[in-house]
Amino acid sequence: MNMTKLNHLLITCCIAILFSCSTKRAETATKENEIIKVDLLSTEIQKLALDFTRKNNVPGIAVAIIQNGKIISIQCIGYADLATKKPITPQTIFNIGSISKVVSAWGFMQLTEKGMVQLDEPINQSLTRWQLPKSQYDVSKVTLRRVLSHTSGLSVHGYGGFEQGTKLLSLEESLNGKTKRNGESVYLINEPGTKWEYSGGGYTLAQLFLEEKTNEKFADYMKKNVFLPLGLADTSYEWTEDMKANCATAYDTLGNAIKNRIFTEQAAAGLQTTVVDLAHFAELSITTDSRKLNKVLRPKTIQLMEQPVFPYSSEGKSGLGYRFMNFEDLQTIGHTGENVGWSAAMFLHLPTKSGIVMLCNGSNGDRVWFPIYQSWAKTIKAKQM
Repeated sequence: MNMTKLNHLLITCCIAILFSCSTKRAETATKENEIIKVDLLSTEIQKLALDFTRKNNVPGIAVAIIQNGKIISIQCIGYADLATKKPITPQTIFNIGSISKVVSAWGFMQLTEKGMVQLDEPINQSLTRWQLPKSQYDVSKVTLRRVLSHTSGLSVHGYGGFEQGTKLLSLEESLNGKTKRNGESVYLINEPGTKWEYSGGGYTLAQLFLEEKTNEKFADYMKKNVFLPLGLADTSYEWTEDMKANCATAYDTLGNAIKNRIFTEQAAAGLQTTVVDLAHFAELSITTDSRKLNKVLRPKTIQLMEQPVFPYSSEGKSGLGYRFMNFEDLQTIGHTGENVGWSAAMFLHLPTKSGIVMLCNGSNGDRVWFPIYQSWAKTIKAKQM
């Protein structure tokens, strides 16, 4: 093995048996053909990952493939930490940036199922800890439906977070712009319901909304009511002591190790998870199997979340949490996520019940996962021919 391969340790983990044995010849032939295709894709993923991690100062990547609504393979390529040569494994924990929004949307939508909130009620009327400022636009039209679909008209695209170990500011301070270097607060920049414009600030408002409605901290509510019932044992909106042993180290664009980022704005950007947990979440998003949802959400609620909310345009198109994406002429839903030192992507193709999840511990991770996405997209488009 040459030094390049030593420096980019490859661990391939097969999750479950690809397909159960069949006594019928036709079924066996079909399944064998599918297995061959999976093996070819896995080989291509290994090749691309080794090449593009090396070229782009990204220590490693974890990739999960979903086929026919089931996780069929997980590949872990490279290192969770370069200094110690700790390899990435299926249990390695990553920050997933804005994919946090899709997951937090499940918590917000659970409140609607419980009858605690209505999708189209004015959020501002329920808030006591902080209020949207008066505006030339109609504040009463800011609703959960519009916040989750980026049609609320609210400001603040995204957040940078703070180095781990820093004392976090409050949600109220964040909404007032104290966590932004430019001091940008959350306020109306468009009339609600008239334009799609990406707003992480809207999700911070929704985080406060949940806390006021439940009298619980957002991270605690999500753990108790979403993660534990779904079996997502290694997923959290907080960095905790018991996670440290499995956490990857973050790396900047030059490949230098940096401290992990933590966020007041957890719903928008602060989720930590593993490739196994996020792939299971992706599975449930595709199948909406009530037996596996464990009453966290009803199938029809998830299906509603995966429908586009008007208005939308060439600038963007969203459901409730899920974004609609069209790369390489393949229409998918899901999200991508970028924080300093991290890059992630989740693409779901509902017509074929297929998906791909990719987690990187480097700021240049999109340069690694996008070529892998392109290879995966080719296989999905081939299925449709």
